[in-house]
Amino acid sequence: MKPSILFVDDEANVLEGLNRMLYPLREQWDMAFCTGARQALRLLEGKPCDILVTDLLMPEMDGGKLLEEVNARYPDTIRLVLSGHSGRPLALKAVRHAHQFLPKPTSAEELKQAIERILSLQAVLSNPKVQALIARVDTLPALPEIHRKIMGELQQANPSINRVAELITQDLGLSASIIKLVNSAFFGLRTRVSSPLHAVNLLGLEVLSALVLSVKLFSSFDQTQYPGFNLDFLWRHSLNTGLLAKAIARAEALPPREQDDLYIAGILHDVGKLALLSHGQGVYSDVLEKCREENAHIWLIEQRLLGTSHAELGAYLLSTWGLDQEIVHCIQAHHTLENYLGSHPLWAAIIHAANCFDHSLTVINASYSQHPLDLEGLTCLGFDGRLPVWTEACENALREIDAHEQENPDS
Repeated sequence: MKPSILFVDDEANVLEGLNRMLYPLREQWDMAFCTGARQALRLLEGKPCDILVTDLLMPEMDGGKLLEEVNARYPDTIRLVLSGHSGRPLALKAVRHAHQFLPKPTSAEELKQAIERILSLQAVLSNPKVQALIARVDTLPALPEIHRKIMGELQQANPSINRVAELITQDLGLSASIIKLVNSAFFGLRTRVSSPLHAVNLLGLEVLSALVLSVKLFSSFDQTQYPGFNLDFLWRHSLNTGLLAKAIARAEALPPREQDDLYIAGILHDVGKLALLSHGQGVYSDVLEKCREENAHIWLIEQRLLGTSHAELGAYLLSTWGLDQEIVHCIQAHHTLENYLGSHPLWAAIIHAANCFDHSLTVINASYSQHPLDLEGLTCLGFDGRLPVWTEACENALREIDAHEQENPDS
């Protein structure tokens, strides 16, 4: 069955242009074009779509309200915004319910690529329940203590952006959500993000305050759902993987821009776990229970029970958010290098190695199942001979991390 895509705009000439522009794809996609939000909702009543692409600035019902309605009625639909300058209040209203913002005007090739990136990874998620789960993820929750401190800081008379940035960079969910927002065309930031801290400073205090206090984009993680799961360990491992990936990239003499991309890929490599923990209580408890019973790799249990793993699921989520495709491909293959689909095999090898090195060099519990390197995959990619250099780089990086934590125990 062809994927169904609904385009919504209040200007007939814009829809006609989109129709002409995308006409060559009529054999691949089932496309419909609606003049206005109300017409779109009437059409969706009879035939929900896989992907919605809407303008924001429309009369009667704006795109933000349409996104909210679609999110409530058809949460499985992926929601994209294709809009020009519509004003910050309207964009902020829409940001919670939109997976991705695209600039308007855009070329047929750019629009096609954005949609195809989503569809290609959607095909990996064979379990309809998991597909639906990811479509419903608009943001990721924060550690309760971090969320409380950020709320308190922003409600001060003179909040400090440095303090807010410091807090956000201590949390996986907040870091991922902030990177998503900065990557959005809505903010018009034509620069690559080098870190969560960089992303916070690009957004600025005014936007952050609006997102947290008014839009209520960020929520607190409900740890009572998983009494045996330590979210702090997940963030520590994610951060360490990012730092180790950057250390390996530096040892390979990659340019700073690529080092930054690998740092972000390392931080976000397990974001699929957080998506499952926060939005998949009905399906993920069984995974964690089986993992403990069998002391097996969690991604293998996920494959058995869900038909996919947190690696593929996280890659799909980040693809719907519009993150760089090479980062997405590395995250998708960080457990299974033979499934790598990108064009930077060294990147994939680095993220895989950084993840394994942190598990092996930072032992939380000696009885836990090990995370051995995929030596066959590394050999096929041609990087098995670099392991001694990478091991040394990671050992040095972890010593630096430990020394910094001892000097700054509250950081």
